[in-house]
Amino acid sequence: MPEKGSENMESQNRFLEEKIYEQEKPNKGKYLETDSFQYNSQDLDQEQKVDVNPVQVNTQNVNVYVKNEKIDYSGKITGVTILKKNSETVQYVNIFLYFCQKCGLPVFETNSDSSGNFIIEDIPPGYYILCAQLGSNLKCQSYHIKVLPGQSVHQTLMLS
Repeated sequence: MPEKGSENMESQNRFLEEKIYEQEKPNKGKYLETDSFQYNSQDLDQEQKVDVNPVQVNTQNVNVYVKNEKIDYSGKITGVTILKKNSETVQYVNIFLYFCQKCGLPVFETNSDSSGNFIIEDIPPGYYILCAQLGSNLKCQSYHIKVLPGQSVHQTLMLS
């Protein structure tokens, strides 16, 4: 004996099959027009296998290049020590380097060589004061020396 649900479905299918009709279209003649429906009746108690833990493998290549270049931002101050009265070079003069303002201890100390030249290297960028002294009589101060990153500054110190 057929079930009640299957009788309903059969009657719906028959109804749809009877719904075919002919229609005239201007300048074209006759054609058949149908509506197409499909019913899917599935038993909801069916067992279905679904993988709830799918495996997905992703591969990614990352290339890292490291440059071992040292960027040197330090500057240097070079110069010469000269007597103001006769413009002769003075040798072995004590030279003191201070940050912006002359207070406390100097940042760097050096002496001019036998030609009167001096070099102060590897100093950070900024403003400096140079002081030169030979004995207690000859002195010189040079203010607002600006050293930029990687810059070499030449300073002439005139002792009086």
